[in-house]
Amino acid sequence: MRFDQRIVIHLLREIWNDEGVLSTREVRYLNGSDIGELLRLGKVRFVIADAGVPLKWIPAGECYEFWKAEVKNHLASPGADNDMEAFADGYFYFASQWESEQGEPIVLLAKYH
Repeated sequence: MRFDQRIVIHLLREIWNDEGVLSTREVRYLNGSDIGELLRLGKVRFVIADAGVPLKWIPAGECYEFWKAEVKNHLASPGADNDMEAFADGYFYFASQWESEQGEPIVLLAKYH
């Protein structure tokens, strides 16, 4: 199977890109303050996991704009009772931080709709 055609069908235990599975591990769930702190430290790679489609990687150079325009208003709080109707456009993300061998912070956004 080509990795660029691999789709999300359940919660992830690994992250991949077009070349294959990345050597990563999930570190923790994140809230908005946690993501803001990661962004203050430098660029972050966001990746969206949406059931039925391939992972969508956001270029590192677009991370700040993507955070402000897309993620900030659609981010659900981990461990809270999140109401879908409280979010614009009828969807939200749960965020988790993943570490890579290269040390680059990766924020996986699991999309719920």
